[in-house]
Amino acid sequence: SGAGGPALAARVEERLAAMSPLRTEVRAGSLGDGAVLRGALITARDAAQDALFAPED
Repeated sequence: SGAGGPALAARVEERLAAMSPLRTEVRAGSLGDGAVLRGALITARDAAQDALFAPED
């Protein structure tokens, strides 16, 4: 995985350990290169739907 993999997971786990008394296990995933783009597109779509169809205050 070019965007971080196990090395990034280890760094994130280390930072979480410094911030929280709860132990959190972080693992690298294997979703593929398109996972970040897909997540960004879904997030953008959800934000657009909220902006367009949310009731006015």
